[in-house]
Amino acid sequence: MEHSDQSQSKSTWSNNSSRKPWVRKHPVASIVFLVFGLPILALTLFFTLRPYLSTFDRADQGELSNSMSSPTGEYTAELYGVPYGGAAGGVTIWVNVRKTADTDSSEAKSIYRAEFHGGNHLEWESDNTLRIENWSEYSNETVTLNINEEIYDGWGWACSSLRTKEQYVRCLTPES
Repeated sequence: MEHSDQSQSKSTWSNNSSRKPWVRKHPVASIVFLVFGLPILALTLFFTLRPYLSTFDRADQGELSNSMSSPTGEYTAELYGVPYGGAAGGVTIWVNVRKTADTDSSEAKSIYRAEFHGGNHLEWESDNTLRIENWSEYSNETVTLNINEEIYDGWGWACSSLRTKEQYVRCLTPES
């Protein structure tokens, strides 16, 4: 009888210990996962999903460096420089197009984003076609865009973004 009490108490003890949460059984592993695993997972998800959730909007950042009206005066193209990264960073060039009669900047449509290369110039080829020059001796991201149908993204994020698919007919990148 004594033997069966011992085996019964052992089985009760083992059942109780197996009911302990994994976190209590492995506190060091849990802490290591929380301190290292979750931040790594969060950063991986952020950088993986960021291009797909990107908006093609400069959100009123940067300084206006050039502005030019279309040949008929219906549209105005505005070139902005948006600094990033502090002292070691750079400048992103944005080109917005808006109807000249709309003075509200929220009505502007972004059609171009790329790294600043040094030589910038806007030139209207027709009322709906804008040539944007952005070049240096090492790089050239000059492009001619139909302002109603095309955008250019030097980073390529807008072309794969689910949020901007309805804003353009054709998206151009440095590879295309």
